[in-house]
Amino acid sequence: MGKEDDFDPGALDRAQQALSRWLARSKVRDGRSEALREGKPTLADTPSRLAARVNVLVDEVRRAAEPWHMPSNRVLRGLVERPTPVVAEELTDQIVNEALIGTADFLSVEFLERGALAARSVGRILIETPGARQALGTGFMVGPGLLLTNQHVLTSDRRAARCALQMDYELRLFGAPRAPQEFALQPDRFFLADEELDFALVAVAGTSTLGMSLDDYGWLPLNEAQGKISISDKDHVNIVQHPRGAEKQVVLRNNRVLDMRTGNDPKDEMMGSFLHYEADTDKGSSGSPVLSDTWQVVALHHSGVPRPHDKGGWQRKDGGQWRDGQDREEDIDWVANEAVRVSGIVGAIRLAALEPAVRVFVDTALAARPPAGWSMPGRKESVVPDMVAVAPPQPAMPAEAAPDPAEGRQQVISLDIPLRLTLSLAAQVQGSHLLAGAAPSLPTRPATAFLERITPEEMADRPGYDPDFLGFNLPLPGTKAKPRFGGALPISHPSRPGDRQELRYHGYSVLICAGRRLAYLSACNVDFLARVEVSSNEGGGNWRFDPRIPRDAQLGNSYYLNNDYDRGHLSRRNDLARGPTRDAAIAANKDSYFWTNCAPQHYLLNQSTDFSGADLQLWGDLENHISAQGAKLRRLSVFNGPVFGTADKPLRDALVPLAFYKIVAWSDADGPGAVGFVLEQADLIETLPEERLDPGIFSIRQRRIEAIGAELDIDLCDLSALDRMPKPRSRGKSATKEAFARDGIEITSVADILL
Repeated sequence: MGKEDDFDPGALDRAQQALSRWLARSKVRDGRSEALREGKPTLADTPSRLAARVNVLVDEVRRAAEPWHMPSNRVLRGLVERPTPVVAEELTDQIVNEALIGTADFLSVEFLERGALAARSVGRILIETPGARQALGTGFMVGPGLLLTNQHVLTSDRRAARCALQMDYELRLFGAPRAPQEFALQPDRFFLADEELDFALVAVAGTSTLGMSLDDYGWLPLNEAQGKISISDKDHVNIVQHPRGAEKQVVLRNNRVLDMRTGNDPKDEMMGSFLHYEADTDKGSSGSPVLSDTWQVVALHHSGVPRPHDKGGWQRKDGGQWRDGQDREEDIDWVANEAVRVSGIVGAIRLAALEPAVRVFVDTALAARPPAGWSMPGRKESVVPDMVAVAPPQPAMPAEAAPDPAEGRQQVISLDIPLRLTLSLAAQVQGSHLLAGAAPSLPTRPATAFLERITPEEMADRPGYDPDFLGFNLPLPGTKAKPRFGGALPISHPSRPGDRQELRYHGYSVLICAGRRLAYLSACNVDFLARVEVSSNEGGGNWRFDPRIPRDAQLGNSYYLNNDYDRGHLSRRNDLARGPTRDAAIAANKDSYFWTNCAPQHYLLNQSTDFSGADLQLWGDLENHISAQGAKLRRLSVFNGPVFGTADKPLRDALVPLAFYKIVAWSDADGPGAVGFVLEQADLIETLPEERLDPGIFSIRQRRIEAIGAELDIDLCDLSALDRMPKPRSRGKSATKEAFARDGIEITSVADILL
């Protein structure tokens, strides 16, 4: 079989562009290298990215650890045994270095096993040419039936139609040799290429010419979340490749990321979606996955970076000046490699204009979990599955070791209410950081001790939403006859006879959407005259699975780790944490922390100050304003939930809603009333990949309840009849009325609310 040895003229352009980025970043890169030489990784990367990386590593160790087999590294063991993730404010150079070194040591054997598994998903791309078949480059599976490689490897769908993916083309020193399996590429089913980011995504036949199933090779999922890699001399990358079309090879460790965009600094703009890294690659490596030490895809290799010559141009391996048209490609001295980051690729795929059916195929494939059995032998779930990520408790420090608060320093404390508010407190509050030069003072008992187990039978005393709470009957809304998103999930382990779909808790009830694993509806009763109201620290804080429905029907903590999503209460904790006695209030507070009452919301929704000075702080002030309108109005029933849509944003194997609704009902001197609102986070979450950090905007709109209900699987007829929002009185074109009914009005202060 031949190899495509003809020099690719486009390679020169790609290499020159890579060199331009390399030269523009010299000062930044040198500064980071100096910081690493001094053992200061916190100066080479951002605290938030490093915290995400440490948490990913710690979670990997938890998965592999056993009570009798824990890390010997004191710092790493302390991180594994604590119940909460690391936050950026407590990071030290020691914590970062020890986490990186300790994880590599602890997972040293599993590292090789998992690497062999990851390499299975990588193959070489062959093309039919007159008289011969040639090797074009490398590619790897990223989902069932989806192959990722470079655009310069598969430049068009016509070229892809002449190609095949060959798996198992490798040398085996032990065991029987494998027969290479060839799978036809099927660009007629799907083909997407991006020249700027140099990637191509193409469908692959499910069965080889010899009858082998493509699923047997698994795939390497594309995860855009932070935490896969950091800029550190102790954090390595690995390459699986077919250099020059030869048998599969793996370049292990001693390779690291040298540079990438880490924030919003204008100096980072030049890097865009690219990163520079060390590794020994060769022609034919185009399309290879760049993988972390935990074998997550970090980037897609696409070019080398030529070493600049002192007199301009590129340098040859012998130190001379490389001459275009006279010297061979093999003579170029490569100083580094350039790859395209996964987050940039995923973002481009998401923004691509695709037909609806094709979009469903791609999104489903990219969100798919590897097939059954495609995991490490003996691998288990995290020791601390789905614990809430909150700031850790203050470590106990000797008086002489406790640092003095810095002059003028502020501490940031986050309080989980419906949409979290961030408060800046005076410097007198002690910091929750860890001491450099010593092992962190952390809990020594296993993290499993912090998990509370609860049975369906123990949930039988929950009364749930009270339809007569407001003095008139307002039933819990049900689902429509023809739901679009799967209908309400049946309760598989009811607490009491008669429970079908309504999950009852203290003060509220939930209906789960079977197709989305999130609540259709969370409906609560709010009593502002309750004798006792408790804080989030009294019984709350730990999110739990509801035992009455399967765990895999609920989105747990793993969906909120190392990304920009917060755990957003649907029914507000502040609304629920009340009662006639302290015990009742604590029980209600604790019940607000079930995953069934949670949905992924961009953290800026919880921390935004956009409404400061406008007398409006998101959902909370809406309710407070409505309740304050009448002196005797002290009870509300509140209905909350996501607005599901066909364009919702993928998050692993789930979809994040772009909007949320809230409907508030009451009774006053004029009788029963209700108003409806929609909060949209589409602009916030549209560009969540690391390279696109512009926060976007969000908005709250008051809308007719009937218009809100038209977009839901939930039947809001009873609430629509109570709507206090005036109907449009425009005498102009009917389109004006339709727009008002559909879009409502934007709420920027409580004065905008129409009652």
